[in-house]
Amino acid sequence: MQISGHGKADHLAKLLLGVQETEQAGAKHPAAQKQTGKDEVHISEQAKELQRIRALAGEPDEARAERVERIRQSIDSGTYDVSGRKVGDAILKQVLTDAVL
Repeated sequence: MQISGHGKADHLAKLLLGVQETEQAGAKHPAAQKQTGKDEVHISEQAKELQRIRALAGEPDEARAERVERIRQSIDSGTYDVSGRKVGDAILKQVLTDAVL
């Protein structure tokens, strides 16, 4: 494996191998040495949106829970009727959607 010392591969190698920058390399960046303030984290708008979506996905879906319960009761009572055509259509729709995405 060859690591060029430039770009993401170099950064990855430093993280994986635990290689630290030397004192000499630090001297090239005096602003980095002088910075003694607090650490800051900036969250992009895209990350904020993903957090919002994840939170929504974690919330209980009452309509879905009710539907699942109705289906469970139908199965238990023996009245649940499955249409093979509807199941096949749903599978095809899902496969085609996955292929496009």
